[in-house]
Amino acid sequence: MVSKGNVLVVDDEINLCRIIGAKLARSGYNVTAVHDGVQAIEKVRESDYDVVLLDLILPKMDGLTALAEIRNIRSSVPIIVMTACENADAVEEARSYGVSAYVNKPFDLDSLVSLVSNTSHAKTAAGDRRMSDSTVLFSKDQPITIEIQNGYLGRTYPSRICGKDDRTLTVLAPEGDHGAVEIAPRALVKIGLAAKDAYYSFSTHVVRSSQKPQRVLVLDKPSVIYRAQRRQHARLALRIPISYARGGQDAAPEALDFKPGETRDLSLGGACILVAEEVEPGAVLTIELRPKIETDRIGAVARVLRSTHSDQPGDDGWLLGCQFILADPSLHNLLKD
Repeated sequence: MVSKGNVLVVDDEINLCRIIGAKLARSGYNVTAVHDGVQAIEKVRESDYDVVLLDLILPKMDGLTALAEIRNIRSSVPIIVMTACENADAVEEARSYGVSAYVNKPFDLDSLVSLVSNTSHAKTAAGDRRMSDSTVLFSKDQPITIEIQNGYLGRTYPSRICGKDDRTLTVLAPEGDHGAVEIAPRALVKIGLAAKDAYYSFSTHVVRSSQKPQRVLVLDKPSVIYRAQRRQHARLALRIPISYARGGQDAAPEALDFKPGETRDLSLGGACILVAEEVEPGAVLTIELRPKIETDRIGAVARVLRSTHSDQPGDDGWLLGCQFILADPSLHNLLKD
């Protein structure tokens, strides 16, 4: 394989360097990894790199000092700053050194590889670039799902992100049918969250719980997240009347309370639907599409991955991003037409 270029990865998290290095190597890059600012300066003096990935929080020499030294040695080398630092002043100072891009941990590895590729091909830095909005993860009030994996029968609960710091993620504690769900410290949980381009998930442990000012869980924060599910089918911009009800294939038909809605896009793998009420991520819906006449119905069971209030003129309601669990085979014919 012809090398796509040489990349220097600078981060004190050794396992993170291994993960990034392996991913970039599979994509055709030669990767060197070091774990403090002093080593970074030595490597930049010794060799030419097409891209430097630099953390801001480093031992021996902090990332900002290392960044300034690298700029003195190699004024034009593209530098991507990657950090979990919440200090706006530090990020602003990093900008002043003409970094090509900056990303917040945790980040999606596929998007990082694309950013490295784009940065290494750019002749000059045309201002700061971030990863696309679709890869911005862990924003406040972002809907998520929590699956408790320590003897809780794999039930999934809706939740939201309350805050984060360098090491932890704070989320609303789940509520069950009979009130608060008690989760012990070190319990293993699986977190799911939807972005525009894909559905992401990771497993982590509960650090502690807190009751004030609201009941929350504090979780270990992962360094990187992998895509759990990409869109495998192109979605068509189709507006089709639907009926939907909470509950899946195990629900008794007489227990389903159908309400009206309409699709905004549709594919073999899922749909975006507009409904009048908020439906939490993780909920399972029975959906009936009515493309032509009342008797012409196409059934599906879907899981809600994302729920956002619509800001489009004329769309008064909630947009639900749904992934089909089951779908009537006649959906193929509808999408062909």
